[in-house]
Amino acid sequence: MKKTVFVTVAAGLFLSSAAFVPAMAADPISAPPQISEADAQRAQGNVNSGRRSSSYEKLSEKARQYEVNPDLAPTDADYAKARKDREEGRITKRSQRTEIETIRDQNNRITEYVVTPGSTKIPYSIENRSDRPNTNPGHSKDTLGTPKFINFGF
Repeated sequence: MKKTVFVTVAAGLFLSSAAFVPAMAADPISAPPQISEADAQRAQGNVNSGRRSSSYEKLSEKARQYEVNPDLAPTDADYAKARKDREEGRITKRSQRTEIETIRDQNNRITEYVVTPGSTKIPYSIENRSDRPNTNPGHSKDTLGTPKFINFGF
């Protein structure tokens, strides 16, 4: 059953395509239609004006906004003034050492450590919980809390 349907469909397609071949062969392929020079230039102008900018062009234009302005770059006079100020001690170089401060309560027990990294100079604090040790198994010696990187003070 399937074979007969397939053969019938294939034969029908073959015969229908054979019927259209003489009609297509009778019409010769002619040269493209001729247009005037003015029409060609106008069509070219329409194509160029309606062109959408690509993502690369959009990104490169956005990047041009952030280019360095050569007028704002430091000059040799600026560098000389900075060297002179540094030699005279007006400008001190930041220490790259990490500083650790301890905060104590009225009983002279350490309640908090404040750590200021030398690279960023942004301090964070760690609470000392030695009076309330961790009761979880395997963590009996943990006395420091989680670092607080953001401190909200009111």
